[in-house]
Amino acid sequence: MRTLVAVLIGLVAGFFAGLVVDQIIGVVGLLTSGDPGGFRFLPVVLAAVGAVVAVVVDRQRQHRSAPPRR
Repeated sequence: MRTLVAVLIGLVAGFFAGLVVDQIIGVVGLLTSGDPGGFRFLPVVLAAVGAVVAVVVDRQRQHRSAPPRR
């Protein structure tokens, strides 16, 4: 359940980060060349990357918080 929550948070955070980065690229492209550039699938790709990173971070935190084995 904890991993599922981490995946959902990673998906949402990655998607919004992708939207922000795509808009920044578009504005910079518009200011420099007059053509609004951007990457069409950047929010989707960053959502997937965010989900993977969230799972990796969650696993590392679980590993660190586990009691030591004897």
